[in-house]
Amino acid sequence: MSNKTFAEVLQDLRYGTLHDELTEKMQAVVNACISTGKAGSLTLQIKFKPGKSGELELTDTIKSTVPELEKGSSIMWATPEGNLQRQDPRQITIEGLKDIGREEYKNLKSV
Repeated sequence: MSNKTFAEVLQDLRYGTLHDELTEKMQAVVNACISTGKAGSLTLQIKFKPGKSGELELTDTIKSTVPELEKGSSIMWATPEGNLQRQDPRQITIEGLKDIGREEYKNLKSV
């Protein structure tokens, strides 16, 4: 009799749901690694607990490290009243300048 392979046993654990869960988590790690350019990991731990009648209870734990994109930051200024705003309250205002919105800025960049 030949030995059953690890892959065969893996597909039997939890009636195949462990294999499905590992596949799903692996795909999430792979996609995140590609989109962030950072490393990730997937770890499967299987514990074996012998019973009194020759059976083994197998318990699994899956841990994944999914890399995340770096979040940007914001620069804001505090007013004397303790409020936050995007403009420096000490900055002088120049008359005649037009404040353009995001869409107008994007349109200028594409010209």
